[in-house]
Amino acid sequence: MRERFVRDESGFTLPELLVTMLMMLTVFFALHSIFDMGIRVFSFGNDKTEATENARLGLERMERELRAAYPYDKAAGNTTIIASGTPNEVTFGNDLNGDRVVNSDEVITYRRSVGDPTILQRENNGQTQPLAGFVRGLTFEYVDPSGNAVAASGANRVRVSLAVEVDRGINQPVTQKLTTDVALENRSN
Repeated sequence: MRERFVRDESGFTLPELLVTMLMMLTVFFALHSIFDMGIRVFSFGNDKTEATENARLGLERMERELRAAYPYDKAAGNTTIIASGTPNEVTFGNDLNGDRVVNSDEVITYRRSVGDPTILQRENNGQTQPLAGFVRGLTFEYVDPSGNAVAASGANRVRVSLAVEVDRGINQPVTQKLTTDVALENRSN
């Protein structure tokens, strides 16, 4: 019996090889699909996390600077803190040199970029700095201590809402909305 196995050198037939190759290709394509979907899901989650974190950091910077906003000429009795405020942008000053007057190089504006509205930008002294991408919406609401909407010049708090949206073509776009209330600490009335 052992001699029969040693002498039998017929090998595999062509149909057997073709069936085996077809089965291997099917398994490889299935594994490739699983791997590809895993990479896309990871990439989407990573993009969403990065966009949300960038928006959060931009919002925190805006919150810090708004909280420290300073009256334009406190020494002369001008207690205006918000120079101009609309639902889409806010302009205010920070007294950085301690002279109790907001100079032109100490004026800061936050808004969505005119050229690319998906970017949150900060303007100061003629320079524009992008803070966050994937911006879907940015709104400012000016309120009094009771929470009632008022004109920007009479506001004690600013409610800032920033929405970011990530759309990588997988399922539906994911939107994250971040909102914060900022008390204007240098408000004297």
